[in-house]
Amino acid sequence: MKSTKDYSVIWQIAWPIILSSLANTVINFTDVAFVARVGEKELAASALGGVFYFVLVMIGIGFGIGLQILIARRTGENRNDLVGEIFDNGLLLMLSFTVLMEFMVYLLMPSFIHLVISDPGVADACVQYLFARTWGLFFMMVLIALRSFYTGLASTRIITYTTVVMMVLNIIFNYCLTLGNWGFTALGIFGSGLSSALAEAAAAIYAIIYTFRHFEFRSFDLFRFKKLSFPLTKQIFSLSAPIVFQHLISMMAWFTFFVLIERLGSHELAVSNIVRSIYMVLMTPIWGFSQAANSMVSNLIGQNKVADVSSLIKRVSLMSLFTGIVTTILFLLFPKFIFHLTTSDNALIEHATNSFYIICFATVIFSVSMILLSSISGTGSTKAAMYIEISNISIYLIYIFSCSFVFNASVEVIWCSEIVYWLLMGIFSAGYLYSGKWKLNIENLSADHV
Repeated sequence: MKSTKDYSVIWQIAWPIILSSLANTVINFTDVAFVARVGEKELAASALGGVFYFVLVMIGIGFGIGLQILIARRTGENRNDLVGEIFDNGLLLMLSFTVLMEFMVYLLMPSFIHLVISDPGVADACVQYLFARTWGLFFMMVLIALRSFYTGLASTRIITYTTVVMMVLNIIFNYCLTLGNWGFTALGIFGSGLSSALAEAAAAIYAIIYTFRHFEFRSFDLFRFKKLSFPLTKQIFSLSAPIVFQHLISMMAWFTFFVLIERLGSHELAVSNIVRSIYMVLMTPIWGFSQAANSMVSNLIGQNKVADVSSLIKRVSLMSLFTGIVTTILFLLFPKFIFHLTTSDNALIEHATNSFYIICFATVIFSVSMILLSSISGTGSTKAAMYIEISNISIYLIYIFSCSFVFNASVEVIWCSEIVYWLLMGIFSAGYLYSGKWKLNIENLSADHV
């Protein structure tokens, strides 16, 4: 890895990941845009279904981050011979959890959805969406593992290609299956979920073919499963489990947020779904910088350049903050254009405007806080990152429950929870990094520690 003082190096690693994050955001945005043409209840259902599916994906992303940290650490140590073994063991671990998640979705999800959603029509539509969407979960896990591999190597170009494949195909499939164009039968919200699943499958297959066709990556012997190691799997799990739990509680809190909004009415939920889709677009560039920070911090520690870690975090934070501010300003300059990409319902747009301003402000805070939290994970202190997350989620839940049940607050006031959440996240994360306690966990990820 080149000098971390070079902003261009950070950008070269970050921008393909930003584009990758954009793929997931565009899929969400596309689903919202097409489902909005089906009906308001379907739009409300896609909000809850999308968040629930994202909970499952975030479990995989948690394991993927653990893989990425280990792969980046080994490349920093010039131990490329161990990378393939790490990948194969990590992938098997991820797929094992996927089997469990699929089982739970199809067996328990219908009852759970009808329990937490008061409107039977919204609940039925949500179940339809998830039944179709989860068909792509296995492929998504493979894609996450491959992204972690390439990010850990700081060779992220392939991520760009898979992103383009996923985005384009999702739009085409939605056009055909959701609305019934080009001679296809209109499947409504089920077709939207199916379109996303097919796009994820195509992107994963493309990434696998790319890996096998390029010699420099074929030499890592991925998907060979030659040496399955319980100690290595245990190390991957120990590193990843706090991240998985961190993501799980974060997304379940997000799901709780929308359940509480739904109890205000399906109209309020539809409004929040539009706000959520815009919020996800605003957050997209920041995810790329956070993944870059995670990988680069781990790589630097592998090179025994611990003294450079603080400088790297500052530089990534500045780049992320600048990007967050620029993106937010652009959205504030053209709000009507942004809203009309998701819906043509002027009433929904009018009621979503105030919440839109709130998430714009939250995005600026998020642009720094997320980098700090990801950097903590990159050092190997994943348990510390989890404790910070738990503390913030507790405050977040207290806030939204108080607003909903005690004060009967409006949707806009409930959305202010995002500002509270990310502000405290930044303060707690900065305090931990400044304390230097993360240096105590460096030896836990060495190759000799397995």
